[in-house]
Amino acid sequence: MIKIEHLEYGENGSLLNDLNMGIENGEIYCLICKEEQCLETLFEILEGFRKINKGKIFVDSNDVTESEKKYISSVNHIEDIGDFEIEVTLNNFIDYMCGNNINLKNRVLEILFQFNLFEKDLNIKIKNSNLIDFKAVHLAISLMNDENNIVINDFIRGEGKEFELKFNILLEEMRQKDKAILYLTGNIFYAYNIADKVSFIKNGSLMPAEPIISEHLKEMDMMALYKKYLN
Repeated sequence: MIKIEHLEYGENGSLLNDLNMGIENGEIYCLICKEEQCLETLFEILEGFRKINKGKIFVDSNDVTESEKKYISSVNHIEDIGDFEIEVTLNNFIDYMCGNNINLKNRVLEILFQFNLFEKDLNIKIKNSNLIDFKAVHLAISLMNDENNIVINDFIRGEGKEFELKFNILLEEMRQKDKAILYLTGNIFYAYNIADKVSFIKNGSLMPAEPIISEHLKEMDMMALYKKYLN
């Protein structure tokens, strides 16, 4: 469970203002905003990389507001591989990130299996790998600690339907394992497909006051919602 109370960030709450939301276990909550900076900032707050002006953050009922470690698995989007050590192989990268912990590596390989990547496929340098394979490796490493709470920042943006389908299957499996999943995106149509609940951020504030549940979302006009909350 992730709970955010009266969260404010930026000068006088200019970027995020009085956010109140809760992501329950076994739930995918989509937070939608067209301003990428808002979502990136909230993602970094939940990673522990930014201090908020006001408010509280709870994870599994524990106040982690001031803690650098939030006990949340965080999966950020990747545009290219240039920020990584491109001369090592994917396998070397995984071993390094896992600290040669065989249990963590097995968890990584288990996730990669769902993307049709096996250990024999990982003996290629990062610089020679395709972005889709590297994104799968990045995803698996991000989830290797198997935390109960997960925040994902627009991970499938720009990818094709095959990758999206495999990712959605993994999301559903995590939901079935009672994970609390917060998915940040600018894509209302993707949220329509996966979300249990949906909220919007407009001008730094959360709208509507209460989240829209999926049953109601599917009865709504998507373009009308887009014009109301994202225009």
